[in-house]
Amino acid sequence: MTAYVARLRSVISEHGFAIQAVLGDESSAPYCYTVGLHESLGCEFVMAGLDIRVMHGLLHSLVERFAGSSGPVAGETLDGVLANGFQLIMRPVASLEPFSMLRAVYGREAAVPYWQAVWPDRDGVFPTEASCSLSPGTQPLL
Repeated sequence: MTAYVARLRSVISEHGFAIQAVLGDESSAPYCYTVGLHESLGCEFVMAGLDIRVMHGLLHSLVERFAGSSGPVAGETLDGVLANGFQLIMRPVASLEPFSMLRAVYGREAAVPYWQAVWPDRDGVFPTEASCSLSPGTQPLL
């Protein structure tokens, strides 16, 4: 674990942030989150429920989108990140519990705001809406 944390710190030092993937299983969806981005942007990003490689690329797109800005706003919709005209919405994350590598790199007392980029179902309906067709575990709202 010590060597992995050192590698993350090196990536953060070189690129300004790292992306940590958490593989899903039959009881939980995969998710990816940034570590270290708060040093330049003031917050971190997370996505859940898609292929790890897809989320990795989308997180990079979010970093580019928000670079030089004051960061996301709750409920903000983002165009041009997903294919086929689908939007993302940004929502604040309530707990830092899912982000163990943040705590490993910055300490257990790290208090960093995370923003989840939430994607819609095939009809463009988000899981924050009752009519969303995604099953509850497909994209957990963190």
